[in-house]
Amino acid sequence: FYNDIDPFEDEDSLKYAYNPYPLFRTSAYLYFKDNKIPPGYYSLTPRKLKGGYYLLFKQNGKVKFIIPAAKKEMTPANFYKAEIPKRKKTKWQKFTEAVSNRFYKMSIKSQKVPPTKSYVQVTEESGFIVVLVYYGEDKFTIIFKRMPY
Repeated sequence: FYNDIDPFEDEDSLKYAYNPYPLFRTSAYLYFKDNKIPPGYYSLTPRKLKGGYYLLFKQNGKVKFIIPAAKKEMTPANFYKAEIPKRKKTKWQKFTEAVSNRFYKMSIKSQKVPPTKSYVQVTEESGFIVVLVYYGEDKFTIIFKRMPY
């Protein structure tokens, strides 16, 4: 990456109304080999590079870390409907959403695509931190070492 810029960043910003990748917040250091990822907010961007799958940890559009995916699988059918909790909306929120959807359909000239469904799940297993990133039809697994305090 030249100057830590993802070459597909411009394509994503033209295609989507906002960042289509999941936002990941960590409050502890994550260790992967010689990389020490400090706490903060990162946009997890899956990319296929050199025949393998990698997750780019980006901040403010710049690539900070490149971590290889340990495993890539298919997302189970109906995962997003079954596993992701739905927000309870008030009557006012339902009304404003219906009005905004109506205006959106009238002004669809922008041709922006709705972002891909995504979800991040973090678990701790025997001294390792396992991060599961669901992005569209793909499920990526990345593993970090947990260091003692």
